[in-house]
Amino acid sequence: MLTFDPSTASAKLFHTWCELRGPDPEGEVRGGDLVEAVAAMFGAIGLDVGGPESQVDVPADHRVFTVIGLACDHSDELYVAGVLPGEHAESIAMLDRSEDHFGRYAHTFTAVSADSAADQARAGRKESDTAGVTDRYVV
Repeated sequence: MLTFDPSTASAKLFHTWCELRGPDPEGEVRGGDLVEAVAAMFGAIGLDVGGPESQVDVPADHRVFTVIGLACDHSDELYVAGVLPGEHAESIAMLDRSEDHFGRYAHTFTAVSADSAADQARAGRKESDTAGVTDRYVV
């Protein structure tokens, strides 16, 4: 059975598909409508659909890191438990229970170092960045 995180771009694209097709599961989606919806999704995350492909490339001096930790429910503090090299946020196992007053946090960043990735995570939490997945994942 297919499992996925409903906050991913793939899930959002499927929701868009369902909206365009309507309530009929056999309904058709017009290609132009889907192209416009995908272009709007790219624009919403800051990509220029007419721009170069390189806008999604990781800079040469950066690597991908996954920051994991706990986000305090009563403040904007993020307590970083660890930083893993690579993209692991979506593969971290979901648990049935939560910690009191803390939400679980896992998010992937591109950065020059593990410390820089942790700093980005903390800064994003202080700015109420919704890109970090809280109270959902933990290693």
